[in-house]
Amino acid sequence: MQTNLDFFNNLFHQDIVSEYSHSNYIDEIDNKRFFHMDCSGFVYWCLVQIGYKRALVELRSFLKQNDFIKINRFFCKDFIFISQHQQEFKYWKFMPQPTNNSIMVVIFSDGNGHCMFVKKIIATNKNTIKIQVIDSTQYPHKNDTRTDTGIGIGEIEIMNKNGDWFYDSGNQDLPIRKADIYFVLPKNK
Repeated sequence: MQTNLDFFNNLFHQDIVSEYSHSNYIDEIDNKRFFHMDCSGFVYWCLVQIGYKRALVELRSFLKQNDFIKINRFFCKDFIFISQHQQEFKYWKFMPQPTNNSIMVVIFSDGNGHCMFVKKIIATNKNTIKIQVIDSTQYPHKNDTRTDTGIGIGEIEIMNKNGDWFYDSGNQDLPIRKADIYFVLPKNK
């Protein structure tokens, strides 16, 4: 099984095009792979490609068993329910803080959310964590590799104030919002 770092290095050295889309498919246009993916579709596809099949089967089975699964993959908001049953998962590690290569799932009070891979922790202080993330988004982040929507690398910040998480996407068009934030790491053993 390849590492997350190897996978993303290979992905970003290919000639790809992308756009943020809920259709979640890949096609070929002018000898380039064209990704039409939303955030959870991109995370799911990456986990399949990297080889986290046991973790994904476990997650799908759990969601299906609890009548949560909609289209054979997870949505960000599913992690509210999933986190309440952490002890039932053998192939997922739930953590109180992000780590390099973990998955961060953000869920806002309106039920919308965003998920992404943590490429690296850039800086931390008492209440703020600055993170470089890999994701598919409608709203590029600070210091982003994208000029438009789709797959790329950018920087976000999360703040913890009195036990509550706040998410700053690094995009001036979006407010800093209070959110439930989950940090998970899939594993195969």
